[in-house]
Amino acid sequence: MQKILIVNLMRMGDILQTSPLIGCLRAKFPSIRIDLVLSEAFLDAGRRVGADAVHPFPVQGLRDLLSRGESLEDALRELEEFVESVNRGGPYDLVCNLTPSRLGASLASLFVYRSRVGMWMEEDGSLQTTDPWTSYLVAMMSNRRRNPFHLVDIWMRALGVSGPGRLSLEVRPEDAERTRELLTGLGVKLDRELLVGFQLSASQKEKCWSEREFIRLGQSLHRALKARVLLFGVDQEQHVCRRVGAQIPGSVNLAGKTDLGVLATALRSCRALVTNDTGTLHVATAVETPVVVVSVGPVNFRETGPYGMGHWIFQARLPCAPCHFDASCLRPVCKETIRAEHVYGVLLHVLGMREELPRGLPADVACYRSDFDREGWLDFRPCEAPSDEDRTLLAHRELWRSLLESDPRAGREGTEAVWGPEALPAWHQLSNLLRRSAKLVRMAHETGQARMGDGTRWKVVRENLRQVEMEMRRTSLEAADLSPFVHYLTLRREALSFGNPLEFLEKTSCLYSHVAEQLEKRSGTLTNGKGGDCHAGL
Repeated sequence: MQKILIVNLMRMGDILQTSPLIGCLRAKFPSIRIDLVLSEAFLDAGRRVGADAVHPFPVQGLRDLLSRGESLEDALRELEEFVESVNRGGPYDLVCNLTPSRLGASLASLFVYRSRVGMWMEEDGSLQTTDPWTSYLVAMMSNRRRNPFHLVDIWMRALGVSGPGRLSLEVRPEDAERTRELLTGLGVKLDRELLVGFQLSASQKEKCWSEREFIRLGQSLHRALKARVLLFGVDQEQHVCRRVGAQIPGSVNLAGKTDLGVLATALRSCRALVTNDTGTLHVATAVETPVVVVSVGPVNFRETGPYGMGHWIFQARLPCAPCHFDASCLRPVCKETIRAEHVYGVLLHVLGMREELPRGLPADVACYRSDFDREGWLDFRPCEAPSDEDRTLLAHRELWRSLLESDPRAGREGTEAVWGPEALPAWHQLSNLLRRSAKLVRMAHETGQARMGDGTRWKVVRENLRQVEMEMRRTSLEAADLSPFVHYLTLRREALSFGNPLEFLEKTSCLYSHVAEQLEKRSGTLTNGKGGDCHAGL
């Protein structure tokens, strides 16, 4: 492997989370060249995560041209010039599209490659996933609250590398100089004051913790510890920082005053950052500042939380948490459930003011600490006894690992985590349907091998298989936890090559049998069905 192109058209935090992937690829292939395609808005971030070359894609410029109908030819010309400029660095041994969208899939398909990973657009306009982990990621998009894996771990497994990696961001000497000049000019005594950062806003208001609780927390830090609170944000968040800062004595409003380099250096000066789910979280993680995340609204911290050890996450234990991205909540109880005193107790521990963690959080508040397990997976471990939801997610984690990893030992440890009794009937039904589907596909394969001239048998098998697969989809609609598994099966089957119909049928039967076997092992209902030579990673 000599040259890799990574396509990541997402936001700044996602660009920063590419750095562990780049680091692990370099560890595996020391002489590799890694190029990065990203949105031009995040060019500075792309230049700081360890790529050899960065290609800024003019997303906004193309949108502006396309919004004017007469400029279509100009837009196509600009797109062609961009693709040609990237392809001059190719052909790439591997092009990896990390962007699970139609835009990312279509753009990645235009580059010259020998092999590919991720989501792709075929010539007929259909979207395909090339590997099990990308299929998993797409399947979970409809049920993200059941995703137990961090996005970085998913990306790394899709590319065949494993963690733990390290989130990193290049901080330059001039960044430190400009930061010192900015903060001292605002009256901050860098070497003599206890600094704590607050990130008050996020990309969606649904992701933002209560301003009132931020204020109460800042007042407690100032009153008890004489801490100086630095308020971070972009220029559009000035009003929020002014409003909150007016009620926290000694606070410093940095909204709109920091580019990425200054932000990173200012965060490095803080002893901790209290934040919503946003890019600042990942900048702090990259410069090794302890992070306390208040996870509210549609945020799944297991997927997008701080990628590193020793960070803290609060989430309300509510039946609706986390909510769906499209949900419109008239009364976001989660924001009021997590109180300033809960976060303050953990902050005292983070700041070294208290040796023991506070105990006795309310039943509707959960606290987690990030760590890596011995196999390099990021894990968020509950600070108190795990809830039923925690145990269910552990069961999902072990099941998915057994399905997705090529190592047959994957997911075997901790399999005593089982489904609740109310969920078992649906899982049993799905495994039975998979066994029936595998049998019908094998019958079709046998019919093809025998080259039977009579088409009646083909028609019967095909109709029976169609009915069973429809029943699988109905079962997944009745039990939400099953939906990503059925969606995953569909994606993996569509990704199988149909160049040889008999080979396609054999692999489809193997896929169904393998998933059924893993479901049965974890629900304690192993049947006499055989998976043959089927293995994980299909």
